[in-house]
Amino acid sequence: MKNGKRLTVAQRLHLQSLNLNSDNWLISKCTTEKWKLVHRYTGQPKDIPAP
Repeated sequence: MKNGKRLTVAQRLHLQSLNLNSDNWLISKCTTEKWKLVHRYTGQPKDIPAP
């Protein structure tokens, strides 16, 4: 799996609107349909819809 990167301000706001703590997630892949997130501490992957 690709290494996660830090979130931008717009990405943080989108995660907060989905009730996710933006401090705990890194972005692994960002496409137009969905974002692949990786939990910072556990490594658990999660897919969310892109804004």
